[in-house]
Amino acid sequence: MTRVLKYIVPFVFVIGLMAGCEADKITTSPDAKLSFSVDTLRFDTIFTSQGSTTKKIKIYNWSKNKVVISSISLNGESFKINVDGRKGSDFRDITVNAKDSIMVFVQLFIDPSDGRLPFIVRDSIVCLTNGNVQKVQLEAYGRNAKRFTNYTFTSDTTITDAIAVLVKDTLWVPKSVRLTVTNGATLYFCKNAVMMVDGTLVIQGERSRFVTFRGDRSDYMNTSPPLNYDMASAQWGGIRFTSNSEANVFNFAEIRNSSIGIVVDSLCNGTEALKITNSKITNSSGNLITSTANNIVLWNSLLCNAGGNILRINGGSLDVRHCTIANYYSFTWGSRTAANIRLGNMTEFGTVIPLSSGIYNTIIYGGYNNEIVYNKKEGEEDKCVYTFENCLIKLANSNVDEHYTDCIINQKPEFVFEGWSEDIRKQNPHLYDFHLRSGSPAIGTAKRSISEEPALKYDLDGNDRTLDESSDIGCYEYY
Repeated sequence: MTRVLKYIVPFVFVIGLMAGCEADKITTSPDAKLSFSVDTLRFDTIFTSQGSTTKKIKIYNWSKNKVVISSISLNGESFKINVDGRKGSDFRDITVNAKDSIMVFVQLFIDPSDGRLPFIVRDSIVCLTNGNVQKVQLEAYGRNAKRFTNYTFTSDTTITDAIAVLVKDTLWVPKSVRLTVTNGATLYFCKNAVMMVDGTLVIQGERSRFVTFRGDRSDYMNTSPPLNYDMASAQWGGIRFTSNSEANVFNFAEIRNSSIGIVVDSLCNGTEALKITNSKITNSSGNLITSTANNIVLWNSLLCNAGGNILRINGGSLDVRHCTIANYYSFTWGSRTAANIRLGNMTEFGTVIPLSSGIYNTIIYGGYNNEIVYNKKEGEEDKCVYTFENCLIKLANSNVDEHYTDCIINQKPEFVFEGWSEDIRKQNPHLYDFHLRSGSPAIGTAKRSISEEPALKYDLDGNDRTLDESSDIGCYEYY
């Protein structure tokens, strides 16, 4: 055995030495082409004069020899690259080891003087290697935007869809000032940016042109499958109405992907603090709507997905009609922690505030066994008044009592997304469709007199609830 090893060891050493020498050679063959991690690198909405997130491309050399990239360059000026730690737009003689790769980081800045709104910015990274010209396409969708940085409105103001709005930190609507946001307008909020309303906020969209409040990022997370930031929660702070604010109205509004959702501080004067109709309030990492001692109206709206409660109501009054309240919130950074609805007659500090609530023709569903909980002051239970009529509810059977009239308990609503195949769900784990499927127990079981009210005759899609003899529970009529 010793004599065999005597000959094997030198042989292995020589073979290794030869392989090492081969790897140290630089090939000039035109057959030694590069490979790239992507052929097109896309950036979504980028606000002019504001840099994009940084993305990366890997350039691979699968050859058994080293290669020298004669040049790596950009054609235009909007994109900037960093090659192996060096910034610039034109790099020369970059060596890539055998079976190795280099990293190229890419960022985008758009010229704000460009008058086209919106516009596409394109460029390419061009690599020249042994006479081969290879390209990676770069593409971005850019927008100009009006920027608000710690901004306070000083008089009544209207925001239209003429230009996008980018909120950098805090946007204030002071007392006695009215901010109106009209059809088609979009407000983009940077991370942790919030809207504070001490006066009045009126959102007045149209069915075909919702007003949208959302985060400012539209690129993709490094997840599998890739998740667009516009589908992720906690992308901006949220909206807070102070105790001075009243007569706030959301009609055809979409408020999504915040951290605190909508918070309505105690008003206590009996006036209507917030009325939400024909709207979509979705995807908050905390509660979706929190209210203390206010009059809140929620009609014909989709309220879905929150890390906390969808509705956390501490006293005051609550009027909910033809809404879909559903919670399937789940991200790698957090899952839901509370029931859909929490109704109570006291504040977090134990102060008793009487509650009067009525919920009609509404779906309340999710993954919890009991999607409605109560926070009643002991000995003051009579000051927590609530009624549910013709609702479909996920609820512990032991909690069903005289407060629930003609309700459907613990039957699946049969949402459309629940019928998707496993492959579709895997590719779109955060995509939901809360329309009803055929066979849903919510079909034809709504209280007709409420469906016939003029403000509720048409569902969230604009379909007439009164075309046939019966109407459906929830914000969407089955068609």
